[in-house]
Amino acid sequence: MYISKMTLTNWKNFKSVEVDLQKRTFIVGPNASGKSNFLDAIRFLRDIVKQGGSLQEAVSLRGGVSKIRCVASRKNSDITIGIVISNNHNQAEWEYSLTFNQKGGGIAELKAIVKREFLKNLLTRKVWIDRYHHQEKDEYLLEFTHIEQAFINVHFKPFVDFLNEITYLHLIPQLIREPQSFLKVSQSEDYYGRNFFERISSLNKNTRNAYLRRIEKALTTILPNLEKLSFEKDEAGTPHLEATFKQWRAKGMKHTEKYFSDGTLRLIALFWVLLDGNKPVLLEEPELSLHSAIVQQLADIIYVLQKKKNYSERQVILTTHSYELLNNRGIALEEILLVKYEGEEGSSIFPAVYFKDIKQYLQFGENVAELILQRTAPKNPLQIPLSFETNE
Repeated sequence: MYISKMTLTNWKNFKSVEVDLQKRTFIVGPNASGKSNFLDAIRFLRDIVKQGGSLQEAVSLRGGVSKIRCVASRKNSDITIGIVISNNHNQAEWEYSLTFNQKGGGIAELKAIVKREFLKNLLTRKVWIDRYHHQEKDEYLLEFTHIEQAFINVHFKPFVDFLNEITYLHLIPQLIREPQSFLKVSQSEDYYGRNFFERISSLNKNTRNAYLRRIEKALTTILPNLEKLSFEKDEAGTPHLEATFKQWRAKGMKHTEKYFSDGTLRLIALFWVLLDGNKPVLLEEPELSLHSAIVQQLADIIYVLQKKKNYSERQVILTTHSYELLNNRGIALEEILLVKYEGEEGSSIFPAVYFKDIKQYLQFGENVAELILQRTAPKNPLQIPLSFETNE
């Protein structure tokens, strides 16, 4: 299954959004326009249903309702996230929407409250959730969504399981090399690599080794002297990645992840997260730290790893600024979403195919990456000061 449509109202940068998503979606836009915040709407639903998660936890992780609400909202202060999930036959199967706001203030603790919650199976036409704020007899129950409550969501478990298995990755190599050197400021899920090896270690040995062999095979084309990639534990029982490189010594030279480059670590994590699971993967700028020649192949790498023997294409949604990544003839305009900053009105988001001039230029052989990135570049980059010195 995959996310085929998203609707947002008053969510962070976005006052109003309704957009279709493809099984491979590239989100492109200016800095601070809302690319990551668009992904975060999907993560928000994931945070509600994950183990130990809830509406209150998801809101708290983001600083409260007032930090989530779009500053461009005026008369309507409610926040809405809507999602449509389609099956492997491209049939829309589930439709869900959540509208929430907050109560409290002054001496009363601020709490998120459900204003509207709706869930329907579009194939059976069965409505599983249909809640309105004014119809709830016990106002305390409005602090909880139905999708987070196990005794209720058992009736629509496939939908909840789908949300729960969505993966987000924005790996920070330093957290992998030295996880103990950085304070963990909350109990929230690790998205950045601190517990990456624990996740690898939790898999059964056969599956783990099968993934490592595939990653090893891919890496040998990039690192010609790589001979073997393995997962080992040291004397203290701490898990490590270990790479053996060919050299003049008969047994080669072994290095742990502490000595891997940023690009190698990010590439291993990217391969791993695409191999492990079959639900959507959300990626933040996967091109970071990678050589341009590798970035040029990323779209193809993702396409190959999306396809598995037991599943149809696994959805991958990623943000990017990269010319090299987008300069791939295999990327269709329908797969590119353009985020546009609208000033005081926040941001909007549209498929690239929506823009007629882009389609026309492509017919004359223009470069799609050039056309897309022209629309997201700063308007006056030459006016950015090259010196911050003052005359004082």
